[in-house]
Amino acid sequence: MALTATGIGSGLDINTIVGVLVDAEKLPKEALFDKSEATIDAKVSAIGSLKSKLSTFQDALEKLSDPDALNIRKVSTGESIYFGATADKNAQSGSYQIQVEQLASSHKVAGANVADPSLGVGTGSLDLSVNGEAFSVDIEATDSLEDIAKKINGATDNSGVTATIIKSDDGSRIVFSSDEPGTDNEVTITANDTAGSGLNDMFGAGNLTTLQNAENAVIYIDGQKVTSQSNEITDAIAGVTLSLTDADVSKTSTLKIEQDDELVKENVQAFVDAYNTLVTSISDMSKYDTEKEEAAALQGDSMIRSVESQMRSMISNRVDVDGQSVALYDIGIETDRYGKMSINTEKLDESISENMDLVEGLFATPDTGIASQLDTMVEGYVKTGGLIDSRNNSLTSEKSRLDDQRDAFSLKMELLEARLFKQFNAMDLVVASLNQQSSGLTERLNSLPGSVPSS
Repeated sequence: MALTATGIGSGLDINTIVGVLVDAEKLPKEALFDKSEATIDAKVSAIGSLKSKLSTFQDALEKLSDPDALNIRKVSTGESIYFGATADKNAQSGSYQIQVEQLASSHKVAGANVADPSLGVGTGSLDLSVNGEAFSVDIEATDSLEDIAKKINGATDNSGVTATIIKSDDGSRIVFSSDEPGTDNEVTITANDTAGSGLNDMFGAGNLTTLQNAENAVIYIDGQKVTSQSNEITDAIAGVTLSLTDADVSKTSTLKIEQDDELVKENVQAFVDAYNTLVTSISDMSKYDTEKEEAAALQGDSMIRSVESQMRSMISNRVDVDGQSVALYDIGIETDRYGKMSINTEKLDESISENMDLVEGLFATPDTGIASQLDTMVEGYVKTGGLIDSRNNSLTSEKSRLDDQRDAFSLKMELLEARLFKQFNAMDLVVASLNQQSSGLTERLNSLPGSVPSS
């Protein structure tokens, strides 16, 4: 006789019994899986936060590890319309009276006008030269003005000439412009006809028209005349680049250059703030809360210990600057027993205003400067494929293995449950059979003569 429901034969709640037995083995293991997964997720989150804080710290370091970004000059031109100016760390503080007499201009010459620019001009070649460097293009009988311009502009050995087509009331013509201004960059053109005189008629010496003369820039700095081939003048005042925009020799503009102490102080303060934020974050990620008896995600982690150790070592280094040993303390940056930095404002102001070279050298000396070393160290962690990426890859693999273990265990529990149900159902059938046999035996015994039926 087949049973239609689990437990009918024995009267046992087999579903509950199997559930309890399976849970007894499953729940502790699943709790371990959950704890391991939570630990991995917490580490991934903490390492992501560490990378973010390191990147923010690196942004502050970049303004101190680059000498040009650290030793900054403040430039004023008094809103002059005649020139703009920039200054690097080599520029000395000072004031200059500047007059712009003439801007540098590029040489422009044009060939003869033609009524139909699509027709061929002639056969032969054009030799062009700029500043002693020559090149040549071959001209076919069917070449239009556009074809000739394309050949000139596309020549691989073009030495600095741009050809354009101008259409006016008089017709169309090619204009040859020097790419660079100044009298050294005049354009010369020689037409060579191999048949007829078409090229010479258009581009020969007597048929070229000067549209713009090549001129040098002329300025006066504190009354001293300076001539330049370019409107970008870089060698007149050490460390200063002048960008000429207009000319009027009767107008005088004042160029003022100062060391930008305030911006340097801002950059140093940003470095200190970013460092302290990073130190706090590292402490939070690696601490043990004795009250809650909880360890932070990276408590005891070798990577975070390494970051902290390297930073503390580097900020305590002394750097040789032109034979003088300098440390952060010497310029007014102090460190307390918790590893946090603070600034002695008076001492830092004095260092920046009186000995900026020492400040620059302390931070930005290649390989040994504190900001340079820290930047290199941080880059090793945050760069693509760096130490943090490697750690994340390791954690991703660890979580993948955990998922595989969880899936395998889940299958194991399914098989256990099926086996237990099979065993209990088999027992249920046996008990049902025994109960049936017992009931039949009782009925036969009660039917015997003289027997007293059981109540």
